Amino acid sequence: NHKRSREPMIRSTEWVSDEETLKVLEFERRARWRRADMFDHNVITEASWPLLQELFAAELKGERLRTNALSATSGLPLTTVLRYLDHLEKFDVIRRERDEDDQRVTLVLLSDAGKYWMREYYSKVISQEGSLSLNSTDTSSTDS
Repeated sequence: NHKRSREPMIRSTEWVSDEETLKVLEFERRARWRRADMFDHNVITEASWPLLQELFAAELKGERLRTNALSATSGLPLTTVLRYLDHLEKFDVIRRERDEDDQRVTLVLLSDAGKYWMREYYSKVISQEGSLSLNSTDTSSTDS
C-alpha cells in the first residue's frame, strides 16, 4: 500500500483526459446514489461498503475469505472489520462459519439475502450504465 506524499506520482502529461476522468466520476456518483437509494443507510454504510464489495468479489470468484484476509483486502483494521461484521450479521447481510480444515479460522460469507442484494445492485448499475469503455478510443457513443 502506497500512501500519497505531497509529490505527484505521475506527470500531468501522463494523466488521462478530463473526459475519461469525468466518465469515471459520474459513474461512481450515480452508483453511490443508487446504493443510497437501494440500501438502508442504518444497515449498509459507506464505511461497511468495502467489506461487502470484497465479500461479493470473493463470492463471484468462488472464494471464501477469512476474517484476517478481509481486514487486509479492505484496508480496515481488524477491530473495525469485526465491529462492522457484527452489525452486518445482525441484519442478515453476512454470515460467519468455521473453516472445516481449521476450526480456529472464521470464514466470512455473504448471506443469501446479502448475495441477492449485491447482485441486484450491480445488475441495476450495470444495466443502466452499460460499459464504461475506458479503453475505447471512440467516445462519441458513450456521450448520449
